[in-house]
Amino acid sequence: PESVDSTLPHILVVEDSLTSVAVISRDLREYYTLLHARDGEVAWEMLLSDPRIELVITDVQMPRISGQQLLKLIRLSPETRIRNLPVIVMTTAEDSAEKHLAFLNGANDFLNKPVDSLELQARVNVHHRLSRTIYELEVSQAALAELATTDSLTKLKNRRLFYTQAEENLIACRRYGKDMSLLLLDIDYFKKVNDTFGHHAGDEVLVKVATLLAHMVRGVDTVARFGGEEFAVLLPETNRLGAAVLGERIRAAIEREQINVDGQHIPVTVSIGITTLAAEHVESIDQLLNIADQRLYLAKNGGRNRICVSDDGKSHFA
Repeated sequence: PESVDSTLPHILVVEDSLTSVAVISRDLREYYTLLHARDGEVAWEMLLSDPRIELVITDVQMPRISGQQLLKLIRLSPETRIRNLPVIVMTTAEDSAEKHLAFLNGANDFLNKPVDSLELQARVNVHHRLSRTIYELEVSQAALAELATTDSLTKLKNRRLFYTQAEENLIACRRYGKDMSLLLLDIDYFKKVNDTFGHHAGDEVLVKVATLLAHMVRGVDTVARFGGEEFAVLLPETNRLGAAVLGERIRAAIEREQINVDGQHIPVTVSIGITTLAAEHVESIDQLLNIADQRLYLAKNGGRNRICVSDDGKSHFA
């Protein structure tokens, strides 16, 4: 039966002998919540449905799905949570062939039957602690990776990740003869927003614009905050006309957006410089960005709250 305290770490015991289960439960129930499966088939169903399980102790000889088969299922699982579970296999001391096979199938450790109490506790404690440590490291690495590639305020991708994804897309576009466009966007008179309404309001404006951008692009597009009040949008497989249409939609949507901070309405507009791979003679993402930046300057110089798609400052095609 399951231990009373469900806040304790969960261990799945896979064993068809109730006597063996009782012995294991007696030795571990003070420190762990024990779940029991009478064969590998039931155990597998429990593993799929219960993410609380942190370690598996399994016998080898069982009906329907054996311990060896269960071990294979665990190690071949597409779910990282299941695939990385520590598994301790119980065998008889003289059964070296089963131990060898279990080792090849991915067992973390072995227990000889009948199980010694102190050995059981020691092996379970070691593997559970190791499993927890590995999990915490993976969580930390994922958090660090997100910090390294995400803008903390807007939660958009940062300049670093934008460059990485842009380079990858540039290679793919050249290989398959596809087009690619890039939008460089700047919030008009942003310093005035900060000076008039305060930096808190400025941050709110940045978040609102970022949210709008994220909602208006496709899943394959990349939206990044380039720093300050500047954003970049990478549009794979998008020609000059498609980029101009999206740029104008973004400009109009931001102009229409009702941004209120602390009861005060803050009018916000953006200027956008647009460039497209097929229309330019460029070799790198930096060159593409430079052209977009020049057109962003032209859009601002031409009165702001507009898009610019060419070097003569036009917001449309002749």
